[in-house]
Amino acid sequence: MITVIVADDHPVVRAGIVGEIQKDAELQLLGEAASSTELFPMLEKHQCNVIVTDYAMPGGKFGDGLPMLQMLQRRYPQVQLVVMTMLDNPALIHTIQKAGIRAVINKADRLAHVNPAIHAVHRNGSYIPASVKALLATMGSTTREHLLSKRETEVLRMCATGLPVVEIARICNRSSKTISTQKVVAMRKLGLVSDYDLYQYAVSTGLISPAN
Repeated sequence: MITVIVADDHPVVRAGIVGEIQKDAELQLLGEAASSTELFPMLEKHQCNVIVTDYAMPGGKFGDGLPMLQMLQRRYPQVQLVVMTMLDNPALIHTIQKAGIRAVINKADRLAHVNPAIHAVHRNGSYIPASVKALLATMGSTTREHLLSKRETEVLRMCATGLPVVEIARICNRSSKTISTQKVVAMRKLGLVSDYDLYQYAVSTGLISPAN
């Protein structure tokens, strides 16, 4: 049996993923989490093989996005990850892959991708649906996002969601001064002047969803 935990802050989406997993006799659902606050204690209690997790789950004690994924990899290196996201920013998806995530599913795709992705990563393979491959293929070497480092991209994403610099510094384990500097430098690279400009840019590029 492959043991699985599902993490997503949208109850309807989470229910759909759970329902799909329960169709497969080789998969055992250990639990559901609505945030990183709920997810990490579950991992202390259960021997989990695969986590199917949303990329953006703001408000959790252990953050979300890339810092959360990297923390999961450090603390639980034996656990494989399947990341689901509504973001359609090819540079960001490429960054997720560079962090060692081998399965990325777009939430706009059919849920039928979930179980094959779980089986693939459990076998140390990868799973990238055709829609995600097509999105990655649109990423040219001259896109503005390539001007940013991984850390700058993640700092901008969290700033755009409204998180204060002090909280971002805690999540990323960096100083507030470092976070502020990275934000200023990244905004300058992109030609952004105000926090409103940053929010508009983040939404338009898929860095965050309008719901944030």
